[in-house]
Amino acid sequence: MPVKTEVEIIVHEYCKSITKNIIPSNVYVKKAVRRFISDMKNEPLPSWDYYMDWDIAQKFYDFTKSLNLTNGKYLQLLPWQLFIHCNLIGWRYKFNKNKLRFRSGAVFVPRKNGKTTGLMFPLLLWDFLTTASSESYFFEKDMRQAEKMFKDLRTICKNSKGLKDIIDDTGTNIFYKNSKISYFAADTVAIDGYAPSLAIIDEYFCFSNDKPVTAMRYGSRARENGLVLIITTAGTDISLPAYDEDEKARKILNGLLTDETYFGIIYGIDESDDWKKPESYIKANPSIDTIIDRKILEQDLQDALGQPSHQADYKAKTLNIWTNETSNWISLQKWDTVIRNKQVDISEFHGQSCFAGLDLSSINDFTAYTKCLEKDGKYFLYHRFYVPSEQVFEKYRVENINIKNWIDSGLVKAIPGATIDYEYIIADIKADNELFNIQELAYDKWQSNKLIDNLEKLLPKTDLIEYSQRIEQISNPSKEFERLVLEDKIVDPNPVMKWHVGNAVVKVDVNGNYKPLKIYKSSTKRIDGVISGIMALDRCQANNGKTAKKKGTVEELRWLFS
Repeated sequence: MPVKTEVEIIVHEYCKSITKNIIPSNVYVKKAVRRFISDMKNEPLPSWDYYMDWDIAQKFYDFTKSLNLTNGKYLQLLPWQLFIHCNLIGWRYKFNKNKLRFRSGAVFVPRKNGKTTGLMFPLLLWDFLTTASSESYFFEKDMRQAEKMFKDLRTICKNSKGLKDIIDDTGTNIFYKNSKISYFAADTVAIDGYAPSLAIIDEYFCFSNDKPVTAMRYGSRARENGLVLIITTAGTDISLPAYDEDEKARKILNGLLTDETYFGIIYGIDESDDWKKPESYIKANPSIDTIIDRKILEQDLQDALGQPSHQADYKAKTLNIWTNETSNWISLQKWDTVIRNKQVDISEFHGQSCFAGLDLSSINDFTAYTKCLEKDGKYFLYHRFYVPSEQVFEKYRVENINIKNWIDSGLVKAIPGATIDYEYIIADIKADNELFNIQELAYDKWQSNKLIDNLEKLLPKTDLIEYSQRIEQISNPSKEFERLVLEDKIVDPNPVMKWHVGNAVVKVDVNGNYKPLKIYKSSTKRIDGVISGIMALDRCQANNGKTAKKKGTVEELRWLFS
């Protein structure tokens, strides 16, 4: 039996420590490790295309030990960092040992764990030195940060004996033979036309669009080996592209999506963990007690506990939890259970009583229409969202880059023109009434007069109820919506709604009342589906006898919300 390399011993020991819970870790680290172990078991099979080149991995490890970070302090990779590098560099095709398996991937890890010096810099320098005519690039949130990172990289090159005598440093590029290392900012315009052998997107959660990733992935296709790697923490805005990348990595690790050329690992905490306890930051930070001092993490925790406004940032940057909140209402982690609840084909509800909510926006903005149906003690929400077609590009640019995909998949209806034509909404409600018995439709008075007049003529058997959104009147329905979410009694798989829920914050008045709000009135973050969902749910409950039987006017309804 061949003697194991030093790297092989370290990596296998790390995997053993993760699977046996010797090292605290979340489910997605465990799944990444199990994927690796499974791949190693598949290695001898003729049907498996890949093999692990431990000799290459060892050469890489030896190279990293020569990198002088500062005077006399050399890089020493931690086991978790080495595990990632071995996956990215070690896995090769059996038919071509020079061809790498992984062409894209994402590493989500909390801040201050050594992602720059332990992941980004070694990969950049290795690719730069070992790939013929390499183009090694990295992206930062802005040019100032990019220049700072490049300065740090240049310092390592100047300090390291094996590098300082062979490279040509121009100040903005590093050259070796026909290879180069360079950098970009997130908003750099001219990034098409490059053929990267390696592109690293650092702190992707800051990027407002996916153009750098898309451009680099397309450009890398010209290479036999072209890797585009995202290294980032979680963020506080799920409308940005990093959140989609996180979702993709989770699907691959969960076995819901198969891509043997994509590597993913997510360090953080589990859904059931209490973020307020030290056990959470211990689990989430793989470099604790080595690169990062647990006393600092404890100080961060106490700061978050003492200042609620700091909690979203603490969760994202220290625990790697995606948030979209400044005050806790419904967390995205909890809403994921709403998405995972067992779905029911809406056709099963045909002919059943239905209750609807309509939240009208200004004529050039989002409008939400929600149906609520009850079955076996659970409430199923089905949404339609509307936006003027001429506003789509602007909303893509400043609100949510997913809107084009949502339109293509039918989740959002783009109404022709620059404003909302309510005739399209009326037509959808009329069509729904033919399939379902819409007993009540609750609406906000804002911008509704003409639309409601038309609906009264078309739906004579449907009670149209003016629904006040004043805080003292919508507070109890909001609390009931929250309670049902926490008890897993709401089913709602719509990704647009998830965005809306993530945007909603609450402000409690002196009487303990609250309602979902945008973080500030001029914010472009939408919560329309939350409001229409609360309205529809409330009327559904009222008519199931859980709140009250319906009345007919807003005056008769006031007692429901007191």
